[in-house]
Amino acid sequence: MKPLVTLRHVARIALLAVGLGALPRYTGAQATARDTTALHVLFVGNSYTYYNDLPSVVADLSRASREAQRVAPEQVLFGGHTLEMHLARGDALAAIRRGGWNVVVLQEQSTRPIDAPSATLRDVPRLAAETRAVGARLALYLTWAREARPLSQDTLTMTYTSAATATGALIVPVGEAWRRARADPAVGVALREAQLSLFDADGSHPSPAGTYLAAVVFFSTLFRTSPIGLPPTTRRTLDEPRPGPPAGAPRLALPVSLARELQRVAWEVVQPRLAAIP
Repeated sequence: MKPLVTLRHVARIALLAVGLGALPRYTGAQATARDTTALHVLFVGNSYTYYNDLPSVVADLSRASREAQRVAPEQVLFGGHTLEMHLARGDALAAIRRGGWNVVVLQEQSTRPIDAPSATLRDVPRLAAETRAVGARLALYLTWAREARPLSQDTLTMTYTSAATATGALIVPVGEAWRRARADPAVGVALREAQLSLFDADGSHPSPAGTYLAAVVFFSTLFRTSPIGLPPTTRRTLDEPRPGPPAGAPRLALPVSLARELQRVAWEVVQPRLAAIP
């Protein structure tokens, strides 16, 4: 696939904005306070995002690529929180309303779209309206089925798809990449050889390998380009972070052979969807 842009290209930012549906740039006071060459992304969610510091892993990948704009992440992440709880708590709304975002990522509590889809479909539009009001693009972080409930992926995907259709949001199809990876023989071999799993020991949260798969799906979706060849660097933490820029959890490296298989699966899932992204 022909690359969208290189870091040396003078039209880098304009081309990447087109690739993301003409995402807005900072203006006025915000432009003087923040780096206008970066893609500013706010992550709103819970432990599925803060386990292994997903925002920082996405930023790591963007810095390593010649095809991507640097991601500058911030986060409002509280363990176990649903979007309804975020709305009631107020931290996420305050962060969104501060403005200056190119993308706002919403991650619903892991089983909410399965057990109470109407609640997700009620709450996403409320946060979508706030996101539109500050000129940002909304992205929905489609999560994965728990290890013991693989068939629930269908309902997860259906609920997130319905929410995206209702709000014009971008879907980041992480759960679909997990579904494919769990059924892919080459991924299975690579995981066994590395003595790793996509899941943490609880069968719900991501391991560093699972977070890496999520991160390469984010990279491919945001920048419409293949992640194949990116570094195998992920991170490891279980700690809930404070709202704001990530402090940066400790880095660790996956086996290159495993990283390549996860990159391949991510691209196989994202690439066919690119034509449908406005």
